[in-house]
Amino acid sequence: MKKHFTFFLAALFFFCLPQVSFPQLQDVSFSSGLRIKPGVQFEYFSRKVTWDNKNQTFDLKSKIFALNLEIEINEGFSISGLAGYALSNYDALIFRGLPFSVELPADDIGGYIFGAEIRKSLFHANDFEFGISGQFLYHIGKEETWDIPGLSVTGTVTGKPRWMRASAGPYIKFMGLESFSPYLAVCYNNLWGQFEMEQTIQTLKGTEEQKLKSKSLVDITLGSILNMSDNFFLKGEVHILPYGDGMDLGFVAIAAFSF
Repeated sequence: MKKHFTFFLAALFFFCLPQVSFPQLQDVSFSSGLRIKPGVQFEYFSRKVTWDNKNQTFDLKSKIFALNLEIEINEGFSISGLAGYALSNYDALIFRGLPFSVELPADDIGGYIFGAEIRKSLFHANDFEFGISGQFLYHIGKEETWDIPGLSVTGTVTGKPRWMRASAGPYIKFMGLESFSPYLAVCYNNLWGQFEMEQTIQTLKGTEEQKLKSKSLVDITLGSILNMSDNFFLKGEVHILPYGDGMDLGFVAIAAFSF
């Protein structure tokens, strides 16, 4: 599935390239509508995640603080990247394959996050804009070490988490208002990763890795862009991700300038 999604993002990027005409490459121009949009972003989400060969679940909760940079190559086509810090909570994740079973404490684990997004407007109908977008995030958790209590000798466990998230799908935006643009998107949204735990008790050592996979795969996004001035805007999104017996939630807030 990961290879298929990578291929899809590559195809999405190629399809989104504006004004491309192979016989007339010299006519391609990106500069006429180029705009730079630096900003700050906050995101929170809670995803139901399976582990232990999909026999167990827990709620992965994450808070993301990031700087983002969007480059609008021309009107209706943009690429953006983000880099920042994320705090993720893996409470209730248990490792039973170690010499001594370990349950993670209810603490946030910090780490770095990087991402990229492509957005392309396809066509307009009256006051509505129809387009497609795709995003990929990669989170590298910092290595954390905990002491094992209740032992007569010194013992520690060291955790190394990471997760990835990929989404893609169509959107529809209402353009009939002067400074306010609400939009709706329905996307494929998948989160997966792993958490490796290493245990050391004197000369006794053991390692176990838990595979993580989100239960929800469909993302219904309600968003809006509020233009505070010609050069400053706010963007907000609410994400609803249903699955068989429940629903995940998330929200995004962005404040950015435009040059």
